[in-house]
Amino acid sequence: MSAQASPPPAGGCGTRTAQIPSTLVFTYSDRETARALADTLERLAIGRPLFVFGTESRAVLGRGLTIDCQARSPAVALEVTGASMRATTAVCKAIGAGGHDAVIGCGGGQTLDVAKFSAFRSGVPFISLPTQATHDGICSPVAVLRDGIRGRAWSHGALPPAAVVVPIHVVSGAPRPTIVAGMADLASNLIAVEDWIWACQVGCEDFDDYAALLARSAAHLVVSRRGTFTPDAEFTDEEVEGLVQGLVLSGLAMTLAGSSRPCSGPEHLISHAFDRLGVGSGTHGEQVAVGSVLAVQLFDADLAPVVELLERIGAPLRPADLGIDEDDLMRALELVPRVRPGRHTRLSSAMLADPDFIRDLARRTWHIGAVDSDMPVPATV
Repeated sequence: MSAQASPPPAGGCGTRTAQIPSTLVFTYSDRETARALADTLERLAIGRPLFVFGTESRAVLGRGLTIDCQARSPAVALEVTGASMRATTAVCKAIGAGGHDAVIGCGGGQTLDVAKFSAFRSGVPFISLPTQATHDGICSPVAVLRDGIRGRAWSHGALPPAAVVVPIHVVSGAPRPTIVAGMADLASNLIAVEDWIWACQVGCEDFDDYAALLARSAAHLVVSRRGTFTPDAEFTDEEVEGLVQGLVLSGLAMTLAGSSRPCSGPEHLISHAFDRLGVGSGTHGEQVAVGSVLAVQLFDADLAPVVELLERIGAPLRPADLGIDEDDLMRALELVPRVRPGRHTRLSSAMLADPDFIRDLARRTWHIGAVDSDMPVPATV
């Protein structure tokens, strides 16, 4: 297997600026979390925040969070269910009606996406307080929301958070699959960057060296530890903190690039295709894990450590692990080139140029259906 491809030279010159969180704080108790959040609000001169909770996050974080903040600033709490445009509209109305000058998203990825996009639409700062580390939405400028017509998930541009407060004791105590999903999403950065290099080399996209460096460095925070993980072992606070640091760096990489490209390649298009079809039971990170197993076959670079990590943490590796049958899988692969028309990935190109080859590669990689026994499985395409 050949060495990793060298990134193309960066073009242009000058100085770039990107909005990044002014504060990143890790806390280890409910009291410490409430104090750090109150200090952050004071530092940002926020006087009337709106708390947006998920259905379980208020109980997980403790009532002291809003009580302690209320003592310093008039605070109002709102609960949302799921990540939909309808929920965003409700939050925006609450922001306007209450004259709130910031939104504090407290919960998992879906709650953060609703809070993030609502703050963006309303022109007020967003503060991220995650209770899970399922994906890089913790610090990214992207919100994934379902529409009100067919319930399909769509990515929407937003601004990254003005501050991030991470209660490690809460994130560590979340169900194990949430941490596995976050590690899978983070590790896939290595695939996305390799695919981004390919897209630039064939003249389809521009490449950003700094964003790619951040994305790769973020992924290595978990991939380099792969030898220490086993499918049944609990994750330590140190391991979870490393995961969160990586997810934050991924968000910064996307902010710097002006898109999700440093952290989203063919593996993400497979996940998005599953979402569009509404198939399977997997979360975003679990779907990315399954997509990554196929995507690594498309490149000369040594991406085997990504799959090794997925195996070591017990991530789902096949569509069947998520309840996706062969027919739905093939429909999803057909959809890949159309999920994000402006995103040029090697998988999209392959599906347009030689779909039969990709279907056969998918069957062999995921050990499903009947395949041509005379055709060996290539290490790379």
